[in-house]
Amino acid sequence: MSSKPLFTFLLFLFLSQSAYCQNTIITGGWVYDTSTKTFKKNTGLYLVNGLIGTGSENVMNWEVKSLTDEDYILPGLIDLHAHYRVSYDGVAYDDTLAMPKIFLANGITSTFPAGEIEPEKMWALQKSIDSGRIPGPRILHSGPYFGTAAPDWNPEFTEQDIRKRVDYWAGRGAYGIKAKGITPEHLEVLIGQAHKHDLTVTGHLNSGYRNSVNPQEAIEMGIDRVEHFLGGRLLADSIDAYQSLKQIDPADPRLEEIIQLFIENGVYFDATLATYGAIGMVDSPVFFDFAYEVQYFTPFAADVIKAVKPSSFNELCALIYPVKQGILKRYYDAGGLITVGTDRPLLLDNYLGGGIGGFFIHKEMAAMVEIGIPAGDVLYFATQQNADAIGIGEKAGSITPGKWADLMIINGNPINDIYRTRSVHTVIKGGKIYSSMQLKNEAKGKLGPEGPIQ
Repeated sequence: MSSKPLFTFLLFLFLSQSAYCQNTIITGGWVYDTSTKTFKKNTGLYLVNGLIGTGSENVMNWEVKSLTDEDYILPGLIDLHAHYRVSYDGVAYDDTLAMPKIFLANGITSTFPAGEIEPEKMWALQKSIDSGRIPGPRILHSGPYFGTAAPDWNPEFTEQDIRKRVDYWAGRGAYGIKAKGITPEHLEVLIGQAHKHDLTVTGHLNSGYRNSVNPQEAIEMGIDRVEHFLGGRLLADSIDAYQSLKQIDPADPRLEEIIQLFIENGVYFDATLATYGAIGMVDSPVFFDFAYEVQYFTPFAADVIKAVKPSSFNELCALIYPVKQGILKRYYDAGGLITVGTDRPLLLDNYLGGGIGGFFIHKEMAAMVEIGIPAGDVLYFATQQNADAIGIGEKAGSITPGKWADLMIINGNPINDIYRTRSVHTVIKGGKIYSSMQLKNEAKGKLGPEGPIQ
């Protein structure tokens, strides 16, 4: 290589790295302290080589970002049930054009996809994001679903097949595994093998109906997290979990058994509360469309959504929502571990009501506050507790020296008004500063198919 091309290459590399890992001092505003779950006056926040610094680093040139007293700094949000999935006319794919920008624009700096439809495509997306070619959150890969939700799942898989499948995705760098539509026999093998790789396992489980798995059984097998349903003996195994859940009284004393089972085993519960309210078309300020979300859909997807008519599932979720509200509040009061996820795939075949995943985390947090969970706790769940639950608590979740410089900056104090989290104006991931508005503008008109999927 001649000296000129070499020089050009090195200059490009230097500029790319310096642009991607800014060394910045943030002055002014308020900083969320996860240890006290309150905000403290910012005395100077240092971002060095993509990490939170101490200010003692040997840095020659700092960029300075000055904030006002109306600015509040939080750790980047972590969505532990973040779907990129789009489906229409029986064809599903993972969106890599709009969703990464929408997640990041809303302060979500890490996502656990909770089952990837196109795992190879998601790995390629991660590489593009990590290299700085496109903006997006960190992808804490789940790999494919384990269970009938995966397009390539075979109900006849042997124990060896399950172990090999786990080994493969663990070797690729998965952060955790999601089970959905799995049998008790397969889940037990899955959990055991995943734990050999120090991977967490979560599951969209059921009531035990038709050889499905009740969360109570899964906890006894050693599962780490459970999505949607607490489970227990109150979920009758003669019908599926959705039909059973609508009949439960959140005050039923028998619910205490499953709550205590979660607590005693340190299992996290991701209620995905708000998505049931959205599907049920519940009338609440929580579900207000604060972003005029139709502008993010392709014209074709927007037309499909306009033509959607209410279904029996909408009616069912309207009945389930108040039950879930009561159960989650009781679980919180008992001291149960809670995580935050959105569960908002864009299913144009079975539309799940208004709310795009990235925007929806703010609705999920507001829904938790609406039932009486303090806002300071909810912010903690969406940051440090989520990080702990997925196994990255030493790297993310709080504004602490040595952790990833993943932050979001909003207008107003969200502890006084949780709706203030919706005012994200600046997002920082790995020390790189993004304009929320610019990211959102780049995503407009790109979510969903351009026409019938071939």
